[in-house]
Amino acid sequence: MKPHPSAAPLAPEEFAALMPAVPQPIAIAVSGGPDSMALAWCAQRWAKTRADNHNETKGIIAFIVDHQLRPESGDEAKTVRQRLAALGIPAEILRWNHPPVTTRIHATARQARYDLLLNACRRHGIATLLLAHQREDQAETVLMRLAKGSGIDGLAGMAATTTRNGVSLLRPLLAIPKARLIATCEAANIPYVTDPSNSATKYARGRLRQVLPLLAAEGLTIDRLIDLGERAQEAKDALDHATETLLRTAVKPDRGGRILLQTAAFDEAPKAIAIKALSACLAYLHKDDYPPERAALLPLVAALQSGNAMKAHTLYGVIVSRDAAHITLLREPASVTDRQPLAPGGTVVWDGRWRVTLSPHSAAHNLEVRALGPQEHATLDRLAPKLRKQVPQGRARSTLPGLWRGATLIGIPALTDAGNASKENAESWTTPLPPFWSQPLAPRDEKDKE
Repeated sequence: MKPHPSAAPLAPEEFAALMPAVPQPIAIAVSGGPDSMALAWCAQRWAKTRADNHNETKGIIAFIVDHQLRPESGDEAKTVRQRLAALGIPAEILRWNHPPVTTRIHATARQARYDLLLNACRRHGIATLLLAHQREDQAETVLMRLAKGSGIDGLAGMAATTTRNGVSLLRPLLAIPKARLIATCEAANIPYVTDPSNSATKYARGRLRQVLPLLAAEGLTIDRLIDLGERAQEAKDALDHATETLLRTAVKPDRGGRILLQTAAFDEAPKAIAIKALSACLAYLHKDDYPPERAALLPLVAALQSGNAMKAHTLYGVIVSRDAAHITLLREPASVTDRQPLAPGGTVVWDGRWRVTLSPHSAAHNLEVRALGPQEHATLDRLAPKLRKQVPQGRARSTLPGLWRGATLIGIPALTDAGNASKENAESWTTPLPPFWSQPLAPRDEKDKE
């Protein structure tokens, strides 16, 4: 979407066109600056219109992160909450409690901010979080990533929609200039604050903001940076399409949770596609907000495409090996640390890959889903007589979910395909989530390094 040529306030119908049809309630990350205050104001009006038209009443909630990096930050957060209350927007302050931070302050605070926001969303049962990144933010992100040597994915800038830990992050204002957001606040008499750290030259983004006028004088304008990002996005889309095709045709499902990638197809893939395919496999097995580092991927891809058998190599919490037929990727047992309580009749998504269900008729209580870990054959045969035949490799079995009460293994959920759980004569069962190779590659933010 091209930016509006003027600095006019953002009209309600214009904002509505920027918003996808997401269920309420929704959350908004609000710092108190003009961008997030304008977003909150526009989102509130949008939510009210949807409530009137679709009989929805859940509305929105704002989350204010107090990083506690400056003495006055607590009072500022309270002021922002009061201003939001005056607009009829409920708000909650999320405080980052931490020891003194002396290095990588922005990067550390950024990660803490997202952790606080995502945890708050889950606590409130909210699936959508709005972020107020706008046009200049996008241009600065492209410039920062260009300076850091990012590839096509990074130069595409921030995605309008990403997903982290089950929460959708939406950036509806990416095409809107900051001047229009300031105008929106001024037209509605909405006060806002300015964070002095945004322009501090001790941070990379602040330093780049200082040189932007010099770069613009040489032709590297905001418009050029946005155009670069859009072209990179087009190239990324093409690479993603080719990677998805490779994954759909060359990945073989495995009941033990392994990924089997046909070596012939991988060897024939262009280097860029092979890198993205391997990165997608690693990311599926080991969840993270950011893709693996390119520098770590390159030697592994070269070894895998060499045509030679390769002994097990561990990267990103995943064990990778190659034989004549397949490249095998397996979650490293030591990296499977997810622990979730499970009550009778309950279902949890465990380790991001398995849906574990306990029958409502079960008499078992106080159970926790944890990694099965290494077990004696006698224990496996007693609790799951078919498992050793279904998953012959012990290392793969150890990464499957088990039902624990304290330090005692109570049960092993039966492996079943989606929709066939009732065919298993078992009290609990494990169903794999839809395979990642049958889905579009999920957008994931690239890490901005300070």
